Amino acid sequence: MDGDGVKRVRSTNQPGEVDRISHLPDCLIFKVLLSLPTKEVVKTSTLSTRWNHIWKHVPGLNLEYDDFSEHDSFVSFIDSFLSFNRDTRLHMFKLTYDYSEADEPEPSLVRRLLDTVSRMKVETLDVTDDSAESWELEMTPALYTCGSLVSLKLVGLTLPSPDLVSLPSLKDINLILVEFTDEWALEKFISQCPSLKNLCIERSFGDDIPMLRVRSQSLLTFIHIVDSHESFDDERILEIDAPMLKYLKLSDGRTASFKLEDTASLVGVHINTAFNLTSTRRFCPNDAQKRNMIQNFLLMISRVDNIVIASCTLEVIYEYSRYEQLPVFRNLSSLRVNLDGYVWEMLPVFLESCPNLTTLVLGSIQNHVKVGITVSPRRPRVLPSLKYVEIERPFKGDALEMQLVGYLLVNSQSLKKLTLSLDDSLKKERSVIFNELLLMPRLSSTCEVVVLSDDPYDITNESAYKFVL
Repeated sequence: MDGDGVKRVRSTNQPGEVDRISHLPDCLIFKVLLSLPTKEVVKTSTLSTRWNHIWKHVPGLNLEYDDFSEHDSFVSFIDSFLSFNRDTRLHMFKLTYDYSEADEPEPSLVRRLLDTVSRMKVETLDVTDDSAESWELEMTPALYTCGSLVSLKLVGLTLPSPDLVSLPSLKDINLILVEFTDEWALEKFISQCPSLKNLCIERSFGDDIPMLRVRSQSLLTFIHIVDSHESFDDERILEIDAPMLKYLKLSDGRTASFKLEDTASLVGVHINTAFNLTSTRRFCPNDAQKRNMIQNFLLMISRVDNIVIASCTLEVIYEYSRYEQLPVFRNLSSLRVNLDGYVWEMLPVFLESCPNLTTLVLGSIQNHVKVGITVSPRRPRVLPSLKYVEIERPFKGDALEMQLVGYLLVNSQSLKKLTLSLDDSLKKERSVIFNELLLMPRLSSTCEVVVLSDDPYDITNESAYKFVL
């Protein structure tokens, strides 16, 4: 990859036209070029005489090993660039490779490059092993003391337990399918990042660390993602101690226990976990440890303003509520439920614990299979503050769906609008659905039901997509 080996681009400027791009200051041109892959940046050398060598001065690299036909050409190019800019502060270094391929760069070469960019005071570092299955490359000691580093993304690497960490500028960490050498590796790492704001961890399939600890005095956003599998019966634990945390997302099919400390600053949560309970490992009321963990977890998130919750979590909450009283979510104003199957009957128990809820969104789903859960009959209570409801899922008008709409209409005394989207493959006539909706009693005299239709064959003009009942 070099300027001479790229097909020349004919100028599109007509005679007498001004080349406005070439008159931009270098700092602005560099900012634009930093957002492009390096192979595209090199091609700019054909645009004009001024651009012949400007790409060499761009303070960053964004390379894919596959962009080079030979290993030697990759090494030559990258060494030449780094040598040319050895006295330059490197804004960005991004490298993507695949260790599952036979001719990929050896770990020793990548380690050498990481040490070099650390000395060049790199600010944004992104290293990705697309195979995400070898974990041959470990984060080098030099990176643990790179004082200039602001943003770090590692994919498919190994994070060792460091002896020394000093990362005063690091604000964003994204660890995808990264292996930890022991349960202390992550805690040692992030505890010495005093400026850390955002942390995202997507754990690998083979990760067998039993306890992961996230302790940070500056962290604002934390995302933890783990795939689920029926065979995972280990009791994995996630501890979070981040007093400044404002947003928490847990999309976790394996962790059995979550321990949250000091969530006074927490504003929003996105919860998609069944606490490692499955169809074969159901909630057991005699499991005092699990009950106490769920109780503490709900208490720690009960002061947030905004919740996104999955139906698997809602099911656990419902089962728990049959034996213990739910905490009151007094500050909750907005709730989104991403439903997976027909679990409408579990919803009222949670809604009645949210006395100041104003907005409810029921997310679209793909699965229309009835969930095998027994819901005890009970008399629903009035929802005093709910004003807006949106049902995003394709609405078919079947009995369970109509029961949900009926429940919301007859129990929401402040409801202003309920919006639902009809499925474009309805088996039930629209007129029948509309008639049933019109006949449903409404506790709120000012409530309107808005029906949206996506069927292009049933609609003749744009305004007819919306029906207000």
